[in-house]
Amino acid sequence: MNLSSDLLLFCGGFFGYAKDIRRHLEQRGRKVALFDDRPASDSVTKALIRLAPGLIRGQTERYFDRIIDEMSGQPIRDVLVVKAEGFSPDTVRRLRNAFPSARFTLYFWDSFGNMPADSRQKAALFDRVLTFDPRDAERDGLTYRPLFFADDFSEVPQSEVDMDLLFLGTIHDDRFRVLQRISRILPAGIRFRKILYFPAKWLFGVHALRDPGLLLADRSELIFEPKSREENLALLARCKIIVDIERPVQSGYTIRTLESLGAGRKVITTNREVAKADFYNPANIAIVDRKAPSISADFFRSQFVPLTSAMRYHYSLDGWLDDVLP
Repeated sequence: MNLSSDLLLFCGGFFGYAKDIRRHLEQRGRKVALFDDRPASDSVTKALIRLAPGLIRGQTERYFDRIIDEMSGQPIRDVLVVKAEGFSPDTVRRLRNAFPSARFTLYFWDSFGNMPADSRQKAALFDRVLTFDPRDAERDGLTYRPLFFADDFSEVPQSEVDMDLLFLGTIHDDRFRVLQRISRILPAGIRFRKILYFPAKWLFGVHALRDPGLLLADRSELIFEPKSREENLALLARCKIIVDIERPVQSGYTIRTLESLGAGRKVITTNREVAKADFYNPANIAIVDRKAPSISADFFRSQFVPLTSAMRYHYSLDGWLDDVLP
């Protein structure tokens, strides 16, 4: 335990971003104690937290109570919580009682429609709440702040480009069907690689019951362990265009969109909200209808137009921290 921590960070281990945030905070002179925002990150725990949190409430509260005991007496000035998926309103109250002088900040990098039902109750207990989702921000009076790309995505390794299009992501909702539709309208000769991630094999079975078309998927495209950051970067280096399919319940730009632009890669996305972004350039981003996609052949031939340096900074992790913890 760091006996002089002044910032308590709760953030899931989502592709290494929690460690990125901690590192950048430490570069700013903060002494950070990092904890997951859930008692465990296996697929069953994740599902229970979202769908039936009462079933693991005891386990969850004991987890946070241990953290409070461990950090008691530390000179905590800030408590930064990203998503707060495992939190209950009582958890927030106990933390506030334990660290009464701290500023409490909550950042949602998911939409209300994809989070536990008590997320709005938790948000009301924070001093400041920001969200990546513009619809949630407008409807609930939250501060709108899009996501970021990590430093690594500005330094993509040199590699032979052997893919025109790449999709790499978790399969949920209608993503597989949208990918099939996009595949069918591509010009002849376009090389499209799909890497379909399922957090557990049993989840593949659940999704296949809802969408039997998955049973016809190329087995070489299925993975059940997440790719590392290094593997993601190596794949990104080999492609020209990233395919992005947001959840239907969200309007915020995915982190995949920002990573791709940070890496100088073009994007095909189903998120119409991207047309309102300051980084939107039709030379770099093709917005398609998820039910009836159509893409101009020119989009595949044109080159990426670099972002301005000011825009790159705004969407960097440092730019994000400027707004989240001013």
